[in-house]
Amino acid sequence: MKKLLAAVALFCLISVPAMAGEPFGAMLGSGSVSTAKMGTATCKQYFGIVSLGDCSVKTAMTNGKINTLSHADQYVKNILGFKTIEVRAYGN
Repeated sequence: MKKLLAAVALFCLISVPAMAGEPFGAMLGSGSVSTAKMGTATCKQYFGIVSLGDCSVKTAMTNGKINTLSHADQYVKNILGFKTIEVRAYGN
């Protein structure tokens, strides 16, 4: 029983940084392009261990049929280690 509790405590300790951290990435774009179109890309992450989906700016541009990127926004919803990450790309 002590080994089980120690294993659970270790798992919780290891997963805390993954639950608190935000995904890292650079958002590039040109502010001189009109924002006539918008595309989104979504992915989900569980405890920082398993990630499902593609939330890249390129995928958001493809989904919105955008050729020239104006700017991109990133929205993160984190509830106890269950993250939903949405990237919105704007452009023409």
